[in-house]
Amino acid sequence: MQNKKVLKILIVLIGIVCLYELSFTFFANSYEAQSAEGRTKEEATKWAKEHASEELWMGMSYLEVKQREINLGLDLRGGISVTLEIAVNELVRSLAASDATTPEFKEVEKTAFELKKKQSGAYLELFKQAYDSKMNGVPMAKWFAGQQGLTVESTDEDVMAQLEDAAASAIGQAKEVLRTRVKQFGVAQPDIKLVGSTGRIIVELPGVKDIKRVRGLLQGSADLEIWDTWYLKDFPAQAINTEVKLMLDARKLLDTTEIVFETTEDSLRAEFIQEYPFSGLFASPGQNEEGCILGNALAKDTAKIMEYLSLATAKRILRNKIVPAWSTEQITKEGLGVYTLYLLKAERGGKPFMSGEFITSAKSDIQQGQDIVSLDFKSGAAIQWAEITGKSFDQGGKPIAIVLDGVVHSAPGANGKIEGGRTQITSGGDENSAQWARDLANVLNAGKFPAPAHIVQQTVVGPTLGKAAITKATWSFGIALLLVLAYMIFYYSTAGIVANIALLANMALIVGVLAAFPTISLTLPGIAGIVLTIGMSVDANVLIYERIREELKSGKTLKVAIDDGYKHAYTAILDANVTTLITGLILWYFGTSVIESFAQTLVAGIFTSLFSAIVITRIVFDTMLNKGINIKFSSKITENWFANSTYNVISSRKKFYVVSGLLIIAGLFSFSSRGFDEGIDFSGGRTYTVGFTDAVDVAEVKATLNGVFVIDGKEYPPEVKTAGEGNKMLLISTKFLADDEGKDASAKVESFLFAGISKFLPSDVTAANFTELEDDKAYGVLQIDHVQSTIADDIINASYTAVLVALASIFLYVAVRFRKWQFGVGALIAIFHDVLIVLSIFSIAHGLLPFSLEINSSFVAAILTVVGYSINDTVVVFDRIRERLLDSKNDTLKVVVNKALNSTLSRTFNTSMTLVVVLVAIMIFGTGSLQGFAFALLVGVVVGTYSSICIATPIYVDLIKEDQAKV
Repeated sequence: MQNKKVLKILIVLIGIVCLYELSFTFFANSYEAQSAEGRTKEEATKWAKEHASEELWMGMSYLEVKQREINLGLDLRGGISVTLEIAVNELVRSLAASDATTPEFKEVEKTAFELKKKQSGAYLELFKQAYDSKMNGVPMAKWFAGQQGLTVESTDEDVMAQLEDAAASAIGQAKEVLRTRVKQFGVAQPDIKLVGSTGRIIVELPGVKDIKRVRGLLQGSADLEIWDTWYLKDFPAQAINTEVKLMLDARKLLDTTEIVFETTEDSLRAEFIQEYPFSGLFASPGQNEEGCILGNALAKDTAKIMEYLSLATAKRILRNKIVPAWSTEQITKEGLGVYTLYLLKAERGGKPFMSGEFITSAKSDIQQGQDIVSLDFKSGAAIQWAEITGKSFDQGGKPIAIVLDGVVHSAPGANGKIEGGRTQITSGGDENSAQWARDLANVLNAGKFPAPAHIVQQTVVGPTLGKAAITKATWSFGIALLLVLAYMIFYYSTAGIVANIALLANMALIVGVLAAFPTISLTLPGIAGIVLTIGMSVDANVLIYERIREELKSGKTLKVAIDDGYKHAYTAILDANVTTLITGLILWYFGTSVIESFAQTLVAGIFTSLFSAIVITRIVFDTMLNKGINIKFSSKITENWFANSTYNVISSRKKFYVVSGLLIIAGLFSFSSRGFDEGIDFSGGRTYTVGFTDAVDVAEVKATLNGVFVIDGKEYPPEVKTAGEGNKMLLISTKFLADDEGKDASAKVESFLFAGISKFLPSDVTAANFTELEDDKAYGVLQIDHVQSTIADDIINASYTAVLVALASIFLYVAVRFRKWQFGVGALIAIFHDVLIVLSIFSIAHGLLPFSLEINSSFVAAILTVVGYSINDTVVVFDRIRERLLDSKNDTLKVVVNKALNSTLSRTFNTSMTLVVVLVAIMIFGTGSLQGFAFALLVGVVVGTYSSICIATPIYVDLIKEDQAKV
């Protein structure tokens, strides 16, 4: 081997770089352990903050070191991931100005949204399609003339270019606004990235636990408004109908009884609700006539109240006069969330008194023991503020509503005319008021979103699940590694030890790469990718060793056999790894979040595996040869395994076709009768992982939840599945409010869920702490997954695209590489065969195994990995067939192919065995979602091994003629 000294120096340098990158993780973990030693959580947090700026390593503080540690994904350390979609449709509507209210414009918008449900793509593309289909050639400039230099003479292409620029600018601005807001969380490794041209932004906040705070900070558009309010006594005369009068008289009716949530069976309340269904929805009445509060209601009743107010009669009475608006959520002493309904007084055109960009800065502070947010107004707005505060003072301190993103944050009365352009928003005074003030000031200073942002997908993982996942992943990793190391020594003796050295070096290299690139997050599927690399990295060594064994049997010396073995194995190694790389890159491009992590580790593993299997093992062998050490490539037990195999695979090919056909037919029957267990990222909805202190009955929980998720008379029955041993953890999925873009939609679903299963939880669990993410939390919500149906459709489309692109790419590579289209067709049919059988087994087996077999994006990653492995195995067989066809002049095609197949059996068996060992370890010791992922891969490895020998090769033989094969 040439340039051995250079390679040895390179290996040493790579090792030093890996250790350097890993050192940041080591010192960050050491610091955290030191802060926790002998201290409570609160004391540890305080100690860590006090010493966070001190030098820890290489002149860096803890926070700087923390930013360079291995980036663990949410499923390993807990945290929150949110996908926000910027409402480009509202941006387009604002650019269309007055024309946005025309029936034509509304019809185009409606059509664009219908298209969005059926196909993926950016909103502007769908808007253009809808426009072309509805406007019959009318120029788009009709609506957008006057915007950014557009005139009535502008072409549709000019208009679309301007709209695309405006959308790109808005999305970029929204990303920067989010980046500023995220700083508030103090997260060491936040990740904010755009998702192509979809108008979506993914924000990942590892380690963050406050779900409500994240939703509020990220989703709010920072649209600050100042509203005048109605005194109840000043209602317009026509608004005093029976129901409103009742609300005014409610205190008189119930002057001796305060309606609280526990008294729903009280005869007075029951009679009241029966006679007055609208007023009865309020948990307690509002203020007297000298107030603007209509009443207080539970989250579950707010939608129904607004529905009553939107009825035709109410609209006629309230239109352009009264704007109902809810407060932020307040938690009662019983732990329930309530909202206060304010009556805002609209100015001409139904608008607030002040709106838009009218503040220069916001600052959180403490005044007289209360947390406040001080606002400084621009000069023009200062005059308006003086006017409204003077009016409030003249009317005895009439409330002025401070409204942010449509939610009333406070409604103070002025005790005098306020001049000078400054005001304050006072907190509610609870334990979270300081954080509330900081967040509000942060949101206002960060600036407004150019268009509203809606949460369309979110994943919330509690730290408890993260710790459990790390423990189980470590076990699966360690056991799989030990089994593979033992097997390699058992089968290849001395050479197995060398392969193990390379394998351990490969593990160190992968971890070093992850440490060097913090943008790559290590997730559970990422660990699966590393563990899978353990098995796949052995494949290159197996290919080399099998060729060396053949060379030794032909009578060559050990040194010559090693030289020739490496040289002859390079072609098969190249083909096998290129096809796997194609799969990995496609997964990387089309995948998101955890799938992207799996693809990244898989791709990194391909390169590190090649380096360790080819370079490191060769240097070790050369060193051993120079020192005269005897090298064995088999043990006494394994030296004759597969040595004299003469299986006539080609003659039995029709039997294989029949067996595969029957299994696929059984799968098709199962598809039609049972279907699949679709995950929410394919079907849309929310899934909650809920823990319980004691085992619960799945059927009883499901029965209890039936009738809970109901809106507008339509019920959304939940799906309940076990998620752990002993039925102490359940997966509860529902499509209730799945596509509701309201800011409180998630909170409402969670309140309904809590109301439904509270009887199975300890008595100290309240609606407030039901979803809190606490360390060592064993019950309540432990994980949340939410996907809107439009996102689910996009995921499905991306999955189909990924699979089709992978198949087309691999077919082209095989056809070109082997110069025979018959090879490409054989490989393609074998891949389709493998995918269909994996799908068949998933359909047949779902509900029969102790873990979930969901069809989701992780399953698609597994399918593409199966495609990669199957073609990997197939091209090794094809490579040997091509080699033997060149050397065999007298044998028939079937004889040559059978000999080639038999000569690869040892390699196929060993590679498959190492992968099976790894995947079985993951299935036994992994978590639920990872177990289903490993099961798909396990089935795929077995089927892929079978198809490369019994399907792909026979199909090639059936397609090619004898005289064509040897040309």
